Amino acid sequence: MLHTKPHHIFFDLDRTLWDYDQNLEDSLNELFDEHIGARVQSGSDAFRRAFHFENTRLWKDFTANKIDKSFLREHRFHFTMQRLGIDDKSLALMVEEAYMEKTPAKKKLLPGVHEALGYLRTKYQLHIITNGFEDAQQFKLRNSGIHHYFTEIITSDSAGATKPNLEIYKHSEQKTGALAEQCLMVGDDWLNDVHGALEAGWQALHYDPKAREPKEITISDLNVLIKLL
Repeated sequence: MLHTKPHHIFFDLDRTLWDYDQNLEDSLNELFDEHIGARVQSGSDAFRRAFHFENTRLWKDFTANKIDKSFLREHRFHFTMQRLGIDDKSLALMVEEAYMEKTPAKKKLLPGVHEALGYLRTKYQLHIITNGFEDAQQFKLRNSGIHHYFTEIITSDSAGATKPNLEIYKHSEQKTGALAEQCLMVGDDWLNDVHGALEAGWQALHYDPKAREPKEITISDLNVLIKLL
């Protein structure tokens, strides 16, 4: 599964270490109750569906360099609430601000994170590569208690490029002093994490906890990573 033993292991953050889905659902439910519920007939499920649609669409445009961070933050809740029949940009900006305070403060991690990172950091240099925004991702790492495991935290903000672009992987090599053949990327997104890393000449493992029959480079449990290494 791995051709050579790596010196540096790079992890994605959301959906690989930090439980993005559960933390986001909790945050959206709170936002709906505090800011949206009294204004609409539909329930929180409709609000969450609208947000997921707009946020995913805007993140794709952001990753493709079609929009910048400011546009994404300014419009994702505005577009979300328009889908619910609310056209109130001031309220949307208020909800965005509350979202950026609430969501990174959530602490739920995926199973086995502390155990795996605690073991691996004694044998390898561990780093983060994430497409998330600098302020939010740094807060997530510190607030969930895993920041200290990592030597370098590389975000698309700090790198000036997003995964799967080659630039962010080359930036990561320069930042850490690593050679491509010394690097292993572990992440949940096949395109951004696996394909991007392989194109950069790295090794890569696809983390998919729902995988019933893991493929050659897919792992379903972070503890499997320890066994492989």
